[in-house]
Amino acid sequence: MDSVQNLQKAAEQIIQKGPILVFTGAGISVESGIPTFRGPGGLWEKYNPDFFDIDHFLEDPRECWAKIREIFYEDWGRFHPNAGHRALAQLQKEGFVHTLVTQNIDCLHQEAGSDDVVEFHGTLSRLRCMRCSFCGPAEKNLLEEAVP
Repeated sequence: MDSVQNLQKAAEQIIQKGPILVFTGAGISVESGIPTFRGPGGLWEKYNPDFFDIDHFLEDPRECWAKIREIFYEDWGRFHPNAGHRALAQLQKEGFVHTLVTQNIDCLHQEAGSDDVVEFHGTLSRLRCMRCSFCGPAEKNLLEEAVP
């Protein structure tokens, strides 16, 4: 069975059986210019993933926050949804996709128009304080602090 036949069969199943759940990962955002973590040219080729472990953060929050800000926030807003994000948003609007679960923290699904998005690994758009549990928007003044 070739890829066109596979796509046709999948479309028929979705139409017959109703809305589906879609799960996305880093690959969907590559076309938008966001590198993956593990793939060629990925973030883990430049940065040690252990650096982002919660225990390391608790040991040295200033150093960790500086790297988190550099990697995730300095370019945030420069990236935009691509055709894949927009297609999933359209499928959701048309009732073919019920819920979208993503490992991505980039908010591009929402920017594309998806409204039922479960952000499995969190989001860049909100910060949570580990001391007082405050949770709020990742506003510029918080992002500029040594450790928000």
